[in-house]
Amino acid sequence: MKICVDARMWGIKHTGIGRYVENLIDNLPGDVTLIVPPDLKNEPKLAKFTKHYAYFHPYSLLAQFEMLWILSFIRPDLLHVPHFTIPVLWPGKMVVTIHDLIKHLSKGRDTTTRHPLLYWPKYLGYLAIVWLAVHRASRIIVPVKYWKDILIRKYRLNPDKIAVTYEGVTPIYFQKPSSPIEIGSPTPFVIYTGNLYPHKNIPVLLSAIKLLKGKVSLVISCARSVFTSRAEDLIAKENLQKFVKFLGRASDADLLSLYQKSLAFVTPSLIEGFGLSGLEAMAAGAPVVAARASCLPEVYGDAAMFFDPHDPVDLADKIQALLIDKKLRQKLITAGRAQVAKYSWATMAAQTWQIYENKVHN
Repeated sequence: MKICVDARMWGIKHTGIGRYVENLIDNLPGDVTLIVPPDLKNEPKLAKFTKHYAYFHPYSLLAQFEMLWILSFIRPDLLHVPHFTIPVLWPGKMVVTIHDLIKHLSKGRDTTTRHPLLYWPKYLGYLAIVWLAVHRASRIIVPVKYWKDILIRKYRLNPDKIAVTYEGVTPIYFQKPSSPIEIGSPTPFVIYTGNLYPHKNIPVLLSAIKLLKGKVSLVISCARSVFTSRAEDLIAKENLQKFVKFLGRASDADLLSLYQKSLAFVTPSLIEGFGLSGLEAMAAGAPVVAARASCLPEVYGDAAMFFDPHDPVDLADKIQALLIDKKLRQKLITAGRAQVAKYSWATMAAQTWQIYENKVHN
């Protein structure tokens, strides 16, 4: 059985998808052939794999022809594409991972930096390739039941076509930090990690910080973008500069330290693909305060404190409760560590390998 994995998005620089691909490949119980970008030629973690190099960005039109050429040479029995970026010209068997349909639910001018004349054609192209992906796939993998249900309703798919494989947590988050990071906050702080797209609901988090009147500050770890500038404008408008600190994108080691020093990890997001950052925070020993939205209740279970994502007063009350009630905070830490133990990259990879075997032999 010859399995090929499209690993063009391998690694943390591709955020959640990159982390998924990296941990999948780390934990697969059998051998696979990889398609990777040339900058991974000397990546030690991939040294044992047969690799073929793709030079064009996965979202580009030229990548379609490049992938057809590469796959014609590899001739795999099965291709796993861990995103909707399928090679539409390839006629072979494919397993496709659909991490979410966030762009279906959060769209329009506020969600992009592009001019409408560029945005809408690209958006229609996105809709088309996702439609092709879900119908061309021999099997679809999703990270939670929430997205399985949405795919079934939206595309009228047979439920048996879709498998749920929950993700896991990188081992570093279960360790003690080797080099604690200092942020210079004189007050207890909550931390948010991730991008600042509109569906992340950052204005509600900032409003909650304002309601706390300096008793708690906010640390945001994310790569800079135009959405960062929008958040900074709102922070200035609300006079919150003293209480909000941007750190840029942090390493796993730095995030581990930040989680362990924080009062709590807060995710106000209206839509999430999986909510991996919250599980990483739980593993590190941080309480999690999460929006009661999307897949977050499914993933976090009873181990998080949930709030109405449209109500900053509710969020401020939850943070205040953790500030004054040490027993409640410890209860959430204990529950979080029990919850995160339910998730494993090794289990996810084993389930994925079983899907490969079933599709190749059937």
